[in-house]
Amino acid sequence: MPRLRIDGVEMAYDDASEGPPVLLLHAGIADRTMWEDVMPMLAERHRVVAPDFRGFGETALPDGPFVYAADVAALLDGLGIERTHVIGVSMGGHVALDLALAKPHLVDRLVLVGAGIDGWEHDPALTAAWADEEAAFERGELDEVAWMNVRTWLDGPTREAGDVPTALRRRVFEMQRLALDHENPAATGGWLTPSRRERLGDVAAPTLVLVGELDQRGFRRIARYLAGEIPGARFEELPGVAHLPPLERPEAFARAVLPFLDM
Repeated sequence: MPRLRIDGVEMAYDDASEGPPVLLLHAGIADRTMWEDVMPMLAERHRVVAPDFRGFGETALPDGPFVYAADVAALLDGLGIERTHVIGVSMGGHVALDLALAKPHLVDRLVLVGAGIDGWEHDPALTAAWADEEAAFERGELDEVAWMNVRTWLDGPTREAGDVPTALRRRVFEMQRLALDHENPAATGGWLTPSRRERLGDVAAPTLVLVGELDQRGFRRIARYLAGEIPGARFEELPGVAHLPPLERPEAFARAVLPFLDM
């Protein structure tokens, strides 16, 4: 597993195959291993790079301020990648959007999957779930926090735990549990673009917006909003999946994104 030193941290990443590059940015309840089933399919035609953000997987979260998109840009520079397609899920989608706005020369095509956006007013049920999660974290019940995230994001609002494969639920639990061990209140993340929402009309990269039909209602609404505000963006709802389509149905996810990347 290669690492590249970026602004005081050794960033872990995977780098597979050759061809036009694709950068994969993981969700905030996962790490780069969420892409393990998708990478071989993308790598048949592309060089695929998948990093761990600070505080996830095998990348530490040292004290001090940092910017996710700045780390990503430095990684691309260190790998000699001048321009790349970017696919981001959830938090990774928000980081991808920040990168596309602040450094448009780096981004060829942009794929946003269940992406977040600043300034969004979420449904009371979701904000209540976040409050319960924060309370459990304050009590030190980190296993429960991780399982709360599995229920919210992998199971989604309409499925029971038994509707989702046990092994997949355990996989997401372990990724999230590791991220909780990295938590560091002395590390503060920021953005290159002060408000991504106010700049959506400036996105220059051809954009595909994807969302799972079983995702949280607010994130389905955000996806349609992004597709409407980003010039020329395409929208597609992926059937039978919630917030993490590349994990739930990697083959279907690859079929959705590859034609767009290869245009």
